[in-house]
Amino acid sequence: METRFGETRVGNVSAGWNHLPEIGSTQIRDARGARIQTASGEWRDDYIMGWGSCFLGHDSAIIKDSIARSISGGFLQQYETEEHQRLSERFCAVVPCAEKLRLVNSGLEATMYATRVARAVTGRRMILKFEGHFHGLNDTLTWNVDSSARSGIRQASGELERMAGTVGIPRELGLLTIPVAWNDLDAVQRIFELYPDDLAGVILEPIALNLGCIRPDDGFLESLRAIATKYGALLIFDEVLTGFRANIGGAQAQLGVVPDIATFGKAFGCGMPIAGIAGRAEFMDVIAPRGPVQISGTNTGRYLAVAAASAVIEHLERSDAFQYVAAMEEALRKNLDSIFVKHGIPCHIDGYGGRIGVHMGSSVRPRSMRDIEKTYPIGFARKLFHLLSTEYGLYGFLMPLMYCPEPITLSAAHTSNMIGNACDRLDSALNRLDYHAD
Repeated sequence: METRFGETRVGNVSAGWNHLPEIGSTQIRDARGARIQTASGEWRDDYIMGWGSCFLGHDSAIIKDSIARSISGGFLQQYETEEHQRLSERFCAVVPCAEKLRLVNSGLEATMYATRVARAVTGRRMILKFEGHFHGLNDTLTWNVDSSARSGIRQASGELERMAGTVGIPRELGLLTIPVAWNDLDAVQRIFELYPDDLAGVILEPIALNLGCIRPDDGFLESLRAIATKYGALLIFDEVLTGFRANIGGAQAQLGVVPDIATFGKAFGCGMPIAGIAGRAEFMDVIAPRGPVQISGTNTGRYLAVAAASAVIEHLERSDAFQYVAAMEEALRKNLDSIFVKHGIPCHIDGYGGRIGVHMGSSVRPRSMRDIEKTYPIGFARKLFHLLSTEYGLYGFLMPLMYCPEPITLSAAHTSNMIGNACDRLDSALNRLDYHAD
């Protein structure tokens, strides 16, 4: 498309994450299933899938049909309807912690409001979070994340040096958040002992997908549950990435630990802009109009998005999408493992819900962001990603972030042939590169 204007989108992207490392932005003309077509007409296999949101593919018939049904009426309104009631009932019936649901527009809003609820319920100020866990770009939680300059140095108390994840956040806001290393139970216990009357809650990804899929140690979540209960703090699961990807009830259903509040997004709407906060009624009822906490917005609960999310939950309950994606994930993990062994590249691979973290540099399971930072060969990972992106027709496959891997993202639209082809291309690309640790 020719234009008489210069750059009118900042960096030629509407969202910063669309500017991928090493390759920049790619103009998309079309998207079907798990493939995208570039402006030049080339089709590429997509392994980002809307950053995990397009679980049913880019052109899901489920979403299409819900939109088609919706546009017969006043589909732009966001007032309360039977569809809103139907969605909340379906949601609360399948998610263990969900006695009540409040809709929002994004994962960022969901986590921001979840911590607001925790502060309102407890009358306390501080939130404990884990390094590398990403909860959206809100000012009090964008600390010690993968966009920080480095991992934080551990202090004697167990808390980590606060490292902002972006410029523009006053350092004073960081004082409201206490970062600790993932899986560091001693640090959690010590922080609660130091601040027993000032910790409102603990927020975490139950499986750290933003770190490239790092699971909690055995018993870690159960211990967090017990500690939070003992000290009267709320346990908040950020299920924006894990929700509706491996099972209908989220990671909390699979792991058997029920939080007080949980946040959802991405696969909740399977590409439509919707997110939610759910939790026990006694905590959710601090939200207006039941209580004094304000959580609302002009675009919250638009009928199109609500109808789509309701259709998604209904479909996921009765389809074999979760089983299909799990089978694709297992096949890809096995193929990747054999390829890295063949090329003598140490690697730890894990996945959840079709999101697969490939931790090159060590075959030992990392337990924290600092572990990854020490071993991940970022220079080699960037060269490999550039080659796979520019010469092998793969979009987002094995993408490196600052110093950890972005998970490969599968969907119900990926096929065994696509996975086989991706592995063949990876094998070929590795034949052209000499592995080196940084």
